[in-house]
Amino acid sequence: METATLQYSPMEHQTEALKLLQNVRSHQTAISRPSKLGLEKQVTTIHDSSAAARTIAEKARESVITQLIDILTQILTVEEEISHSLFQDLRTFLHPKESIELRNICVRMAVRDSDCQKDRDLRDLQDCLKAMVDSLVSSLINVNHPVAVQTSRTLEEIYLSFPEI
Repeated sequence: METATLQYSPMEHQTEALKLLQNVRSHQTAISRPSKLGLEKQVTTIHDSSAAARTIAEKARESVITQLIDILTQILTVEEEISHSLFQDLRTFLHPKESIELRNICVRMAVRDSDCQKDRDLRDLQDCLKAMVDSLVSSLINVNHPVAVQTSRTLEEIYLSFPEI
């Protein structure tokens, strides 16, 4: 009996990671919003500053996740432009290891409950996305094509848009 091996392209891993991140964001947003019926009201007093601080931390995480989702979407767009404009196989530009690592980080984020772990995962996610941008820029340096120059500039703008974590 033959064994079927599933081979995913780096962009498929990244697309899967994007979907996972969107689910994480929507799950966190749903948890942080009070119920429409008012049954799950969060009562905060002056003495209970930890609840208010936690809410601020949750909002900050949501903001960072949203920014990183936007960055990943921009990276995917750039990769599509590379594949269509330069007519080259993206495998020469993308390292599967980074895409697999990205997907694995997003899977971890989807199952974590600890706030400390979530913060570490956000830093890992940002580091991985930065590494992907670096790899793309490095790969484009040797390509003598006007699209490669413009794409490198776009990637530099993406790199500068990473949030502080």
